Order: sequence, then structure tokens, then C-alpha cells
Amino acid sequence: GEWRNIVYSDGYEEPVRLEVTLTKLGDEIWVDWAGSSPESTRGINVVLNYTHAYTTYALKCALAPEVPNNEGSFRPVHVSAPPGSILNAQPPAAVGARHIIGHFLPGAIFGALAQIIPERVMAEGAANIWNIQLTGKDDDGRLWTYVWFSTGGTGARPTSDGISAAAFPSGISGVPSEVIESLAPVIIHRRELRQDSGGAGKYRGGLGQTLEFSVRTRHPYTFSPLFDRVHFAAQGADGGHPGALARITTSSGEELDRKGARELPAGAHVTLELPGGGGYGNPRDRDPAAVHDDIREGLVSASEARSAYGIDPEPGD
Repeated sequence: GEWRNIVYSDGYEEPVRLEVTLTKLGDEIWVDWAGSSPESTRGINVVLNYTHAYTTYALKCALAPEVPNNEGSFRPVHVSAPPGSILNAQPPAAVGARHIIGHFLPGAIFGALAQIIPERVMAEGAANIWNIQLTGKDDDGRLWTYVWFSTGGTGARPTSDGISAAAFPSGISGVPSEVIESLAPVIIHRRELRQDSGGAGKYRGGLGQTLEFSVRTRHPYTFSPLFDRVHFAAQGADGGHPGALARITTSSGEELDRKGARELPAGAHVTLELPGGGGYGNPRDRDPAAVHDDIREGLVSASEARSAYGIDPEPGD
């Protein structure tokens, strides 16, 4: 058999198309990324070994998670991508931010596998981690820079909700606010799960988070984001709804671009609203008790409960 799926990343100046075709021939699987976008002039290109790694990882998760990792377990899998495409970049293409695209590959694979084994794959999630990079001068005029990772929500699974503020496929965790503030002249003013960001479904997508920060110096500072899911939401599976899109704003009300350096004035606050994961299954099939729990915990608003789940809040919710 042959199964195809297409997903999109925000890319840099323009969207990036990731097209995958899975072909089963006997007891082997051929995975071809032909049809994907060409190389970018930016550093978001992916080399073939990285493409191979995240392709085989996704197949392993879905098909044989219990089989030990060794050469034999991956021998039946063959991965290809056209030379000069964004998934098989050639020298001298820049690849320093390859995770921006590479972390979308498992979601694309799962979308193809969902056509034959939907009970073994999750909905799309936030995908790539968010690199938050700040640079400036302290009050003594010394240069400083700091980078930390944050995460959106994972996609819902066939039997359970997605995980909030957690990264898949990278598996990293976020940096505690106290650690950030102790290592850099940064203040975290707000950090909380982002209500209604998880896609509705029989199983809800994981929530993204809202993060508001500023820099505690009298100098301007440079904010250099490497973000995604501002234009293309994580899609739900089997009737689940998509997760919320991401958004980046300043205290002046300006919306910032998802990638590229930007100088901000001293005292400016930046608010990051990270994307949520897609839901799994029809939202009207969700256990009403789970919806009421979500309302009480502030994960789902009363209006979302009514519109998406058909559930009216109860006293005490």
C-alpha cells in the first residue's frame, strides 16, 4: 500500500511544505519526502541524517516501541529526500536551526499512518521547541545574552489527552522561571497554561502556555525568536479540533514576527502565547466529567465548553 500526507510549517519568509509518501513493499517500508519545499536561504534547512533520524523515530514510536533500538530494527526502513530540498540540504546551505523544520516530521509521518492505524498515532502538536534568545547590556554596560527553551502542547492521543507545555518529539522540559531570573537580567511576570489552547476532542490536545517577560536594565535589548505555529495550527485527528495558533505581542500592543531579530526599548514587555496541540476524536464524545474538571482547573472556558463540547457549566465549576 501507499499513504501520503502533507503538513506546513510557517517557514521563514514563506511557508514550508513537507510532503511524505509511505510505501510498504513486503516487510519493508520506503519513506519518500519528494514534493517537499526546496532549500531555504535561511538556516532552517535539514540534512538527510536528521531527516532520517526523525523519520525512523516516528515509525518506531507508532509501529514497534517495544523493540530495542539497534541496526536490525531499522534495517527495514528506507528514507529518501530529493537533494537540494529542505529535507536534504546540500553544502553550503545553512542548517543551524534545522529543528524548526525537523521537529515537524513525526507529525507528518503520523498523519500518513493515521490512514491505516489511527489507534496508534497522536494528533499534531506544537512540534518544534521555542528558542527565546535575548541580548543586551546590563546597567554597567556589559554585554549579556541568554537563551532558553519553552514548549507548547502535544497532540492528544487515541486514549488520553495531550500533555500541556511539553515538547514532542524533542522531549525537553521548560526552564523554571527562577532559574531564568537567576542567570540573566530577565523578569518573568506571568507564566501560566493558556486557556482553550488545546484542541477540543474526545481527548483534548495539550495546552500551550502564556509567558510574559521583560528585561531589568535601562538599555534597549534584542529579542530574536525562532518560533512556529503562528500561521499553521496543529491539526486534530479523527474529528478532533486544531490547537490554538501562537501569538507574540509587546506591551505597546504590537504583534511581532515569529522569526528574526528585533530591538525593543528598555522596559518593554513581551508576551508569548504558545500553540496548543490538536484534539483526538469528536469533542461531543468527551466524558462530561472531564469537561467539568477542565472548567474547574481553568483549562477550558465556559464558552468553549458550550460551543465545542455541548456542556453547560455546573455550580462549582
